[in-house]
Amino acid sequence: MKVVIANNYYYLRGGAERVLFNDIDTLKDCGVTAIPFAAKHPENMSTPLSDYFPERDDYERAAGARARIGAAMGLIYSRASAKAFERLIDETGPDLVHCHNIYGRLTTSILSVARRRRIPVVMTVHDYKLACPAYMMLRQGTPCSRCCDGNYARAIVHRCHKNSVTASAVYATEAYFTRWTGMYAGVMRFLCPSRFAQSVIQSAGIPADRVAHLPNALDPDRYSPHYEVGEYVLYVGRLSEEKGLRTLLEALPMGMRLKVAGTGPLEAELRATARRRGLSAVAFEGYCNDEQLQTLYRNAAIVVVPSGSYENAPMSILEAFACGKPVVGARIGGIPELVRHGQTGWLFPPGDAAELRRTLAEALSQPEAVIRAGRKARETLESEFSQAQRTKALFRVYEAAQAMKARPLACIAVTTP
Repeated sequence: MKVVIANNYYYLRGGAERVLFNDIDTLKDCGVTAIPFAAKHPENMSTPLSDYFPERDDYERAAGARARIGAAMGLIYSRASAKAFERLIDETGPDLVHCHNIYGRLTTSILSVARRRRIPVVMTVHDYKLACPAYMMLRQGTPCSRCCDGNYARAIVHRCHKNSVTASAVYATEAYFTRWTGMYAGVMRFLCPSRFAQSVIQSAGIPADRVAHLPNALDPDRYSPHYEVGEYVLYVGRLSEEKGLRTLLEALPMGMRLKVAGTGPLEAELRATARRRGLSAVAFEGYCNDEQLQTLYRNAAIVVVPSGSYENAPMSILEAFACGKPVVGARIGGIPELVRHGQTGWLFPPGDAAELRRTLAEALSQPEAVIRAGRKARETLESEFSQAQRTKALFRVYEAAQAMKARPLACIAVTTP
């Protein structure tokens, strides 16, 4: 079987790419020919297929009105991506296309190419773009689901993308365009890492029989668990508005050690907040590679995921589990599907700094409970979220999508809720 794996980027940029590369590795081990397709980027991994990757205009750096209009149109429908994808499809002859994140760079233009060639497509739903033009279902920092009914103009009114009318208008236009033109008509299965995401995209008009729950996963054998209680609390992820880091710093009692692994737009603000509050035990580790992250996980006491947004299925939770560490997580989105209160960790109401402080203090006062939860977390990863299980399920999805190839594609367009 030959499968095109399409994603905006071909380097380890975040959780979506972690899932993508894990899939590629295990599919290759099973004899599948994985054919990458991404937009050109200086950090992309080396591949002989990079000649097929399209160049992309940078909307943020486009100079002049004409250039910005052209770049904006390219965010909605990229002719360059479609042309490059046609060449890749015609010269490699894949059996199936598996899309990950394609919005804004590759764009849904590649879906129309696959549809014309009658090549079945499956798509992993890493975020909420199918329901929210701004991806994250946040309105001025507050969780929001109002655009699920297809009225994307609200995103412009509330400046939901980068607090910009212009940027929000571009993304709202893209959402209208993909819905009205039936760009999703050729997608046989939408694969949701969480039940929460599954319910969201169904509420946005994706037919239920085209949606499947396929959890993210890791290979347990690549991680060595360390169940002893370490000396610090650990956060791993992007330092951005939706991640709840202000809540975490507000909750942190004086003297509690916290290590923060990651970078992002809030880094300067968070460092200043830590200094102002006298939180001298907070260490910002910056970007960390895999080896550094595993060391941080193994030596932690607890991993905290304080998100204030509808997280889908954070890979940092599975990485913590793989290393034998329980998680204190916000009770929002797909987090409670992974963090089972009192078993693999503890939950607290999102944005509630006082309750997060209490939960951390209570957990850390019971070392044996932390160890038990860490062991249960590792067991849960092995029994429910292993890469081997995911790969078997992925093969079943691929086979079902190929079997559906003969069905009329018009019947799988997105509907209006």
